[in-house]
Amino acid sequence: MREATGREAKTLHRLLEYNPRTGDFARCELFPLDADWVIVDEASMLDVALFDRLLRAVAPGTRLTLVGDADRRKALSSVGSRPGPGTDGRFAW
Repeated sequence: MREATGREAKTLHRLLEYNPRTGDFARCELFPLDADWVIVDEASMLDVALFDRLLRAVAPGTRLTLVGDADRRKALSSVGSRPGPGTDGRFAW
């Protein structure tokens, strides 16, 4: 990612500043990400809880791009309960 963009790639847990001691994330509505644009690769593997935390941490006006593979298996904890690609390739609820 760094070679392509000049920016460091991070896991979502690292980006959202996960604290394993408390089990919570520092980044949230009150302390949003300082970014103009957030690109999430492998978004088809996100579960509902982590996707919710990401959306809470994205400030209004920040662009969010989700990149995923419609043929990839769904995250185990989110089967049938999250947005996903429709049969026509568009993102649908």
